[in-house]
Amino acid sequence: MEEKILGIVMVAGDNRVVGLQFFEEQQGLVNELVLMGAPIYFVVIAFPCTVVAIALAILHIYRHLLNYTEPTYQRYIVRIIFMVPVYALMSFLSLILRDSSIYFNSIREVYEAWVIYNFLSLCLAWVGGPGAVVLSLSGRNLKPAWCLMTCCFPPLPLDGRFIRRCKQGCLQFVILKPILVAVTFVLYAKGKYEDGNFSANQAYLYLTIIYTFSYSLALYALALFYVACRDLLKPFNPVPKFIIIKSVVFLTYWQVGFCYFCASLYVFVCSLPPSPMNTSHRPT
Repeated sequence: MEEKILGIVMVAGDNRVVGLQFFEEQQGLVNELVLMGAPIYFVVIAFPCTVVAIALAILHIYRHLLNYTEPTYQRYIVRIIFMVPVYALMSFLSLILRDSSIYFNSIREVYEAWVIYNFLSLCLAWVGGPGAVVLSLSGRNLKPAWCLMTCCFPPLPLDGRFIRRCKQGCLQFVILKPILVAVTFVLYAKGKYEDGNFSANQAYLYLTIIYTFSYSLALYALALFYVACRDLLKPFNPVPKFIIIKSVVFLTYWQVGFCYFCASLYVFVCSLPPSPMNTSHRPT
C-alpha cells in the first residue's frame, strides 16, 4: 500500500504555526503533532505588516512626547501604544525563530498584563484619581445585574474599598503573569511544558487554567470599574478604547488556545480505530 501524507497548517493569533502531519503506513495510522517552520510567503506578508505597525506606533508615541502637555494622562497612553511594537516584533520573531518562540511570546504576555493595569490607571487619572472617584460616587451603589454576575449579591457600595478591589483585581494579573512565565521556563527546560499539549502529564493545561482565571478576573475588575464610573468617564469615551484593548489582548489569546484545542481534537479523532465500514473501503 502506498504511503499517504496529509498536511494541515494552522496559523495562530500570535503568528505561531502549528502543523499537523498524518502518515498512513502499512502497519496502521500514526498521528503526530509537530511544529513546522514558517513558509516563505508567511514571512513576506508578516515583515511589511510588522514594519508598518511599528513605524505608525513609534510616530504616534513621538507626537505624544513632542506635545507632552498632559503628563498625567500621556504617560499611560504612551505605555499602552507601545503594546503595538511589542506585539508586532515578538510575533514576527516567534514566526521566524520558532525554536525560541516561547521566550518571545512570554515577553509579549508580560507586557499584556502591564497594559491592562495601565488602562485602569488611565481611567482613574481621567476622573481625578481614586480620591476624586470616591467623593463623586459617595452614597451610590452598584445594583445587582445578571450581566455583571452580581444578581445574587446585595448592592455593592461604591466606596474606597470598591475602587481598591478593582485595582487589586488588575494588579494580581500583573504580579502573577511574570511568575507564570518563570515557572513556564523552568518546566520547559525540564521537558514538562509544551505549547498546545493538553495532556495531564504536561504543565500547559494547568498553567492555561490559572492564566485564564487570572486574566478573566482582571478584565472583570475593569468592567466593574467602568460600569460604576461610566458617568464620570463619559466625556473621555473609553468604551472603544476598552473594546480594542480587550479584543487585541483577550481574543488573540483565545484564538491561539482555540487553534491548539482544534489541533489536539483532530489528532484524537484520527487516532481512533477505523470502523469496519471505513476499513472495507480503504484503498490497497
